[in-house]
Amino acid sequence: MNGRALWLERLPAWPLLCTLALTLVGLLFIGSATADDPRFGAQQGRQALFALCSAGLGAVLLCVPYALVLRTAWFWYGVATVALLGLPWFAPELNGSRRWYALPGFSIQPSEFAKLGVVLALAHWLRWKPRAKALHGLWLPVLIAAVPAGLVLIEPDLGSSLVFAPIVVAMCYAAGSSRRSLAVAGLVAILVAAFGWFHLHDYQQERVLTWWQHWGWDEASLEQPEVRQLLRKAGYQPWQALIALGGGGLRGFGVGQGPQNRYDFLTYRSEDYVFAVVGEEIGWLGAALLLLLVLGLVFGLLGIAARTRERFGRLCCVGVATWIGAQSLLHVAVCSWLLPATGLPLPFVSYGGSSMLATSLGVALCVNIGARAEPVLGADGYT
Repeated sequence: MNGRALWLERLPAWPLLCTLALTLVGLLFIGSATADDPRFGAQQGRQALFALCSAGLGAVLLCVPYALVLRTAWFWYGVATVALLGLPWFAPELNGSRRWYALPGFSIQPSEFAKLGVVLALAHWLRWKPRAKALHGLWLPVLIAAVPAGLVLIEPDLGSSLVFAPIVVAMCYAAGSSRRSLAVAGLVAILVAAFGWFHLHDYQQERVLTWWQHWGWDEASLEQPEVRQLLRKAGYQPWQALIALGGGGLRGFGVGQGPQNRYDFLTYRSEDYVFAVVGEEIGWLGAALLLLLVLGLVFGLLGIAARTRERFGRLCCVGVATWIGAQSLLHVAVCSWLLPATGLPLPFVSYGGSSMLATSLGVALCVNIGARAEPVLGADGYT
């Protein structure tokens, strides 16, 4: 058996199957969410094109020895950071934010690629175990993530900026950082977040305050004029998402038959609230199966990490798994109003070319790592 056949034989199939299944689910519900809206009726076809392009670029990445990715990790991190820096000057303003570069026929959202860039840079830095062991060794990884996270926050895009935190924690822990060091870093992060509250935009603070208030509401509260006013403004989207999820019950109304979806009560339903459409139309059972697919993908990537002795590859798999898992969890929590509205896509399911391409490249990198046994030249690789 030649080397190429052996490499293909070692190709981890489970993450690829989960990715394919999630993409098909996404195409189904993007079509359902946009079928009655002429403004967004082309999204399903465009998402299919995004998926094909992502599959093609992912296949190219599979053929590249991932040691080359290691050598160029800081380059990709730099490209993503520079792209974020240019948004205030070169990106058009849309809904009060500058998040996308408008190109002929499509747009690019650099924050999605910045997540992959941070994973690569952290894996490159933390591949030497002594750098992760000491408390002071955490500050540079935090800084590596904080630069793009801060640039994303000022777009403004609070949701995407939150995803960087669990990536740093998971990768530092996997690299050998002690729980005490992570606890100290977490305390500092809480203090920074408390300070950052005063620098949020008014609409962001309003979303958080409305979310906080809704925990004290009961049936009588919904009759109060001030509560009804909140549900028409800052609380509108999460409230409609809750109605959709609750109305779907155990089995749902059927694909394309959800009232909140069909009658345009739920906004951004093909992107930020696609999970609410899933819950409304195929019920809690269908939503649970979707979450099992996400869980299967995350554990598939972590399984590759567990089998990989070379530290850069192992840390990349941990970072990508955390990125996809944390972002999925945040998306579901927002749709359930367990967290304030943040505007995060559900990986592979929500509409969006940048999200599809970035996460596809992340999964392809992990599959590449799982298929290639790179030589380990130091004892540190065996720990």
